Amino acid sequence: MKLLFISTIFPDSRHPSRGTFNDELCRALKRTGVDVRVIAPQSWTETMTSPNVRFSPAESTAKAGLPVCFPKYWFPPKIMRSQYGQFYWKSIQSALEQTLSGWTPDFILTYWAHPDGEAGLRLAEEINKPCGVIIGGSDVLLLPGDSSRRRQIVRVLQESDLVLTVSQGLAQVVQGFDVPSSRVSTLYQGVDADHFRPDKRDQARSWLGMDPDRPMILWVGRMVDVKNLDMLIKVAEVKANRGDDFVLCLVGDGPLRPQLERTVQKLGLESIVSFVGSVGHQDLPTWYQAADVTVLCSHSEGLPNVFRESLACGTPFVSTDVGSITEIANPQYSMLVEAGNVPAFIQAIDFVMQGPHQDNAAHSPIRTWDDMAADLLELVQALPPGHHAKTSGQNAWSASGSQS
Repeated sequence: MKLLFISTIFPDSRHPSRGTFNDELCRALKRTGVDVRVIAPQSWTETMTSPNVRFSPAESTAKAGLPVCFPKYWFPPKIMRSQYGQFYWKSIQSALEQTLSGWTPDFILTYWAHPDGEAGLRLAEEINKPCGVIIGGSDVLLLPGDSSRRRQIVRVLQESDLVLTVSQGLAQVVQGFDVPSSRVSTLYQGVDADHFRPDKRDQARSWLGMDPDRPMILWVGRMVDVKNLDMLIKVAEVKANRGDDFVLCLVGDGPLRPQLERTVQKLGLESIVSFVGSVGHQDLPTWYQAADVTVLCSHSEGLPNVFRESLACGTPFVSTDVGSITEIANPQYSMLVEAGNVPAFIQAIDFVMQGPHQDNAAHSPIRTWDDMAADLLELVQALPPGHHAKTSGQNAWSASGSQS
C-alpha cells in the first residue's frame, strides 16, 4: 500500500517536538511495509527572520527513511481564513508535483480538518483515491465557531471517505455535523513503549539536575489560551502560600510564555515555577519519570497523548474534566476535577501525590503506535479503491503523478 500523509503538524529539525504523534504513526505504518510519503507545509511566518532557511526532517524521521517535503505555506495572517484551504493547496503544488512523480498513493491521510483536510480532499477528488482526515480536537470543537471556516470544515467532514477521531467523544461531535456514522471511526493514539517506560524517579531527577527530594508537578504542552495556564499558576500560588515545598515544571513553549513569565515574577514564584521550554521528544520520558504527577487544566481538550506518555512512564495524572480525557482516566491512577475549580484541583494533586496512584500508574494498560497503525490499515483496506464523491471532468493529476 502507498500512503500520502499531509499536515503542517509534523516535526522537522528546527521543531523536533512538533507533531511527534504524526511522525510516530507514519513510522509505525512504514514498519508494516506501507510506502509512506509526507508533505509537511511550513508557515511562512516562521521563516520571516531567516527567509532562506531550508527545513529538513527531524532525526527520528530521517532515521526511519521517511521522505518528507517541506513546502512553504503562504497565507494572509488573521484574515481570509475561509480561503486558507485554497492558499494551502496552491502552496503545496510543487511538493505534490515532486511527490507524485511516478508515484500514486492508494490513500491520502491528513491531520487537522482545515486547511489540511481540505487540501487532502481536493487531491482525492483530483486523482480519484480515497482520503481520510484525523481530527485532533480543536478543529471540530473550536474552529467551527468561526463562521468563515465552518463551511469548509463541514465539507471536509462530510465528503472524506474516512473521518478518524482520537476519542469517542470527538466521534460524537463529528457525527453532529451530519457525517454518516459508517465513515467515522475512533482511532486511539499510542505511545512508544520502548521510549516511554518507568524508571527510578531519583535517577531521572539527578539527570535533570533537580533536587531528588523535592516534589515535582509536571505540565507538558503549548502555551496558548485554551490550556488555561493562569489557573495552574494560581494553584502554584495557593500551594506555595500555605507552605508547600514543590516545583512546577512547565515543559513547552508558545505565544503566552512572556505573559506567564511576567505573572510568575509578579507573584514571586520564580523559585516554584520553572519554565523549561521545548524539550526534544527523546528527552520527554525523563521529565515524566522525574515527576510525581502530570497535570493539565485546559478549558478544552480532545484526548491528549501527554497522559498516555505519562502513564507509560509510571506517573499518574490530574486534569480538568474536559473533552474525552475521561476515556483513559481511572481512579486508580488519575483524578479529574471540574474545569476552573482551583481548590478541587489542589486537593486532587495532594491526594494523588500522597496516595497509591504512583504504583498503580506503572501497571496501567499501554497502547502502542503499532497498534494504532494496524487499526488504521484495517479501516483503509476495507474502503473502495476510489474516492466516494468522484469529480467530473479530467483529473488535474494523471495516474503517473504528473500535472495535466
